[in-house]
Amino acid sequence: MIAPDAPRSRRFGFRSGGLSMEGETIVPERARVLAVLCHGIPSGRPPDPDDRGYPALARDLAARGLAAAWMSFRGAKGAPGDFSIRAWADDLESALDAMSLDPRLASLARVPVGSSAGGAVAIAVGARRADVEAVAALACPAAFDWEASGGDPRRWLLELRNIGIVRDPAFPPDFDSWCGEFADAAPETRVGAISPRPLLLVHGDADDVVPYPHAERLFVAAGEPKELVRIPGGRHQLRRDPRAVDALADWLANLPL
Repeated sequence: MIAPDAPRSRRFGFRSGGLSMEGETIVPERARVLAVLCHGIPSGRPPDPDDRGYPALARDLAARGLAAAWMSFRGAKGAPGDFSIRAWADDLESALDAMSLDPRLASLARVPVGSSAGGAVAIAVGARRADVEAVAALACPAAFDWEASGGDPRRWLLELRNIGIVRDPAFPPDFDSWCGEFADAAPETRVGAISPRPLLLVHGDADDVVPYPHAERLFVAAGEPKELVRIPGGRHQLRRDPRAVDALADWLANLPL
């Protein structure tokens, strides 16, 4: 239950690729930073009753005086459309545009905070938008590959259909272009453009989805200022690891704005 004096979330709407999208924000008094939370690709496993999701992460950040926004990207959690990594980047750009027009949010320093594939989206968008003050990426891949699908991208597309984030049987209209988006969005080729704005990388060294060496590759490719936080024994869903949340919150609170 939210305490009576705690800030409450508010919904906001935006358009992306002709689709009506929706997100939420929570803004404490005197907040200076807005963490724009970007989720990754759902696992497809049955829901975990103990997983409180991104709203819980937003409330954790708000309890520390940090504003937060979150949304479902195209195809995820009931959002319209079908997944592509470029479309997710378009969704984040459209959400940032909408936030810039909201009087409650326009004065806040907007910082994309992405998890896993959402980290790749945060880096890609942060690299090309001057109004992004900093970027944080948790358990982010340095590049995308098809190894988890036996080297077959069509098998991975089938897995995405089974997860439910690709629904249209005719999507993608051009399979080769859809695959090519992942090479174009490889974070290690984009991350250098975030400098001279701050970058935070947080990664667990027991991550069995995106192994820890991906973080080291990103760190080498990034410019200054940059920070890499290694979480001993940390798994993939770092938003559920208090050590990762502490590292993120401390970094956000101390950004040189």
